[in-house]
Amino acid sequence: MSNFPIRQSKTKRFFKRIERFIVSCKQYVIVHHLLSHGGKKVIAEYEHSSLENCERITETSPIWICWWQGEETMPDIVKACYKSVLTHADNHPVILITENNYREYVTLPDCILQKWKAGKITLTHLSDILRMLLLKAHGGIWMDSTVLLPSKNIGEFIDPSKIFWSCHHLPIYYNISRGGWTGFFLACGKGNLLPAFISDMFLTYWQSHNKLIEYLLIDYTFAIARANVPAIHQMIEEVPITVMGPLGKCLNQEYTEKRWNEFCSDYDFHKLTYKIPLSLTTPEGKKTFYGHIIETYLR
Repeated sequence: MSNFPIRQSKTKRFFKRIERFIVSCKQYVIVHHLLSHGGKKVIAEYEHSSLENCERITETSPIWICWWQGEETMPDIVKACYKSVLTHADNHPVILITENNYREYVTLPDCILQKWKAGKITLTHLSDILRMLLLKAHGGIWMDSTVLLPSKNIGEFIDPSKIFWSCHHLPIYYNISRGGWTGFFLACGKGNLLPAFISDMFLTYWQSHNKLIEYLLIDYTFAIARANVPAIHQMIEEVPITVMGPLGKCLNQEYTEKRWNEFCSDYDFHKLTYKIPLSLTTPEGKKTFYGHIIETYLR
């Protein structure tokens, strides 16, 4: 029997991937240009800045985690991640940001508040703004609520003597950051250029727009900072390569002690999710990795 149909199918999928890659490249160039043009005053203000006044991360820099409705409303997987951070925080105070307490730490500009209340800024993007304002004002370590620290204390992989850290990783697919950072896990000292630049870019954007030009606005502003501010580019490139753990893709798979030990020893952290159905057991009744996480941190 001829294998021509199989080859044709593989060829078709290959060209589909090429087509998607070209489309994403075009989109990146267009959005990058539009945002850079709109933020040209901010770029001009920062492009000759230096790292001289950027403070360092310390052993007591705060860890910022946000769950808007409060800890009691967290899904179990988020509660487990939160407990893992409390367990492995070393001497870093862990501060949970909620709707009731964020004003104790930052002041949101009126324009941002008004557009959020009007539904023009989603809670997801309000979180992007909050994290940058918090890091700009106080420094510290921002962690999304779905970051799990399975075994290592945070001081084992975030150097408290540096001015900046993020998950600087080898890119496995085309994206805006090209592996330079992750917006869900980053750290810096007080007064760092990067959150200050991004905060100003966000405010400039929302002062003249009522909807997002691109969902990954935070990553585009990172990319613009990296491309236009040499000091920020230097700071990002000096971060050592980190490998993010794959546990988030294995939550519903059957738990084995061997693989769990590998997840703990081979990786510093894992980015999980609450946005998919999660099961404590497999269809065959075997414990899943999700089940083991819940058992470990919540029981």
